[in-house]
Amino acid sequence: MATVAALLPALAKRSPARGVEVTGLAWDSRRVGPGDLFFALVGQRMDGHQFIAEAVARGAAAVVGERPLARLPIPYVRTPDARAALAQAATAFYGHPTRALRTIGVTGTNGKTTVVHLLGQLLPACETLTTVRVGEENLSCVTTPEAPDLQRLAAGAVAAGKKAFAFEASSIGLVQRRVAGVHLAAAVFTGLGRDHLDFHETMEAYRDAKLRLFDMLPPDGVGVVNARDTHAERFLAACRGRRVRYGIDLGDVRSRGLRLDVAGAEFAVETPDGSVDVRLPFPGRHNVANALAAAATAWALGVPLPDIAARLGEATLPPGRFERFRTEQGALAVVDYAHNPEALAEILSSLRPGARRLIIVFGANGEADQGKRPLMGSTVGRLADLAVITSDNPKREDPATIAEAVAGGVRAVGGEYRIELDRAQAIRWALQSAEKGDVVLLAGKGHERYQITSQGLAPHSDLDLVLAGGSTIAERV
Repeated sequence: MATVAALLPALAKRSPARGVEVTGLAWDSRRVGPGDLFFALVGQRMDGHQFIAEAVARGAAAVVGERPLARLPIPYVRTPDARAALAQAATAFYGHPTRALRTIGVTGTNGKTTVVHLLGQLLPACETLTTVRVGEENLSCVTTPEAPDLQRLAAGAVAAGKKAFAFEASSIGLVQRRVAGVHLAAAVFTGLGRDHLDFHETMEAYRDAKLRLFDMLPPDGVGVVNARDTHAERFLAACRGRRVRYGIDLGDVRSRGLRLDVAGAEFAVETPDGSVDVRLPFPGRHNVANALAAAATAWALGVPLPDIAARLGEATLPPGRFERFRTEQGALAVVDYAHNPEALAEILSSLRPGARRLIIVFGANGEADQGKRPLMGSTVGRLADLAVITSDNPKREDPATIAEAVAGGVRAVGGEYRIELDRAQAIRWALQSAEKGDVVLLAGKGHERYQITSQGLAPHSDLDLVLAGGSTIAERV
């Protein structure tokens, strides 16, 4: 319990709400409990001010918002930025937990979940918050949860005796100030590709959103940057603390002598402190880059190189990332979250060596960047032998319209494709059609257990469909 004045000292200084005691923080009127401080947030489609009456009816003790309002039965605190106020209040309410942890934020178009997951295995006593965990905790269908949830989970890590806390920092989460108030020990940038332009509109705005994480770094923090990304120097310039570059054959922390096979990767990790040999137990050039990002961060935070090598040798990938299965016909089925042109190019290139036929089942999101759809199609058309175009999260858009835009990209490069809008049917067809030596990639959903349709959330899991394939699936690789 805390007073409004303790949570928002500047805003509450002359407000009748200053002495009000609150028992919790809420921004969703459906989750308001007696004594909560309710924040009326302005979103992309909804305005929280429209739900103040419901929050009051549910027992809110006071309200924070941006609009001028008629008299309320409870105190109202007006602010120019309700999201900034929510982050400030959450940080104070939970006792500034990230100050007691070595907190690492990871941003980038691809690789965030895997890098955070690996950091949880490389850093001693490290709690992690990834897209997968957000889904498991039902926090919402977002990468970075709202500030109160983020701070609550960090406080839980402190209470559990953890020493480090690694989380994904999405571009939208950064713009919406969900990460404001977090004290960072390190920020990691994995790279920039085309995504979320429905929100940011331009690649420059998208890049600048991710730069906000590096702007948050204190002088004693460390910025870890993918040296092979064209935006690397911009991110390094934003870093006030120590700068570490990583990459395959490039950077302060780099791989040398990389050898890839179907089971994993072997390489040396070279640093200014020396080198160690690593055997990574999962394949893919993109996963080597992810492992280097985690290794560079762990090294910069003081983990000995032999410990890094040993832990990488036993590391696992998060659910829904490059999960491999063997069918009775001898084909390889792979489930992965790849859902933009760059990620699709990376994983298809990793799967191509040794594949008799490379088949992909994928789709594009509805109510999202329409320019990305033909780019995804052309990427797949160049790198796969057959594209099975289906639905991803169509939302309120016509799935057939989305699929046709993707198909246009495949046709433009002379690729072969078929359209099956029912995702479950598309997956079954691809798995049943695959023969010995073929590779079937189920891309886009990964760990997710739902589809977002015009009717709302519909249960769906690519992983469950693979495992429920009856005689089709013989063993997990």
